[in-house]
Amino acid sequence: MNGRVILNLDEQLIRCIDIEKDRTGATRNGIVVRILENHFTEQQEKQKLYDEWFIAEVAKGVKSAREEPLVEHEDVVKQIRAIIVEAREKNASHVV
Repeated sequence: MNGRVILNLDEQLIRCIDIEKDRTGATRNGIVVRILENHFTEQQEKQKLYDEWFIAEVAKGVKSAREEPLVEHEDVVKQIRAIIVEAREKNASHVV
C-alpha cells in the first residue's frame, strides 16, 4: 500500500472535514492528518500525566509500607465487621 492508510469515515465526519476544507482551503488528507496528530498528542499528554500520577502513588505506597506500621489482615477484617455491625444497628430503624 506504499505507506498509505485508508480510513473508513462516516458521513457526518466527512461533512465536518469538508466544511473545514472549505473554511481553510486545506486538503482532506491535511485535515485528517491534523486531527490525528492533535488526537495522538492529546493522548500522549494524558498518558504522561497518568504515568506521573501512577509513579507518585506507587512511591507513596512504598513509603507507607516502609514507615508506617502494618495492620494484620485479621485486625482489618475485625474493623470492617465492626463498621458493618454499627451501620446495621444505626440504620435498623430505617429498614421497612
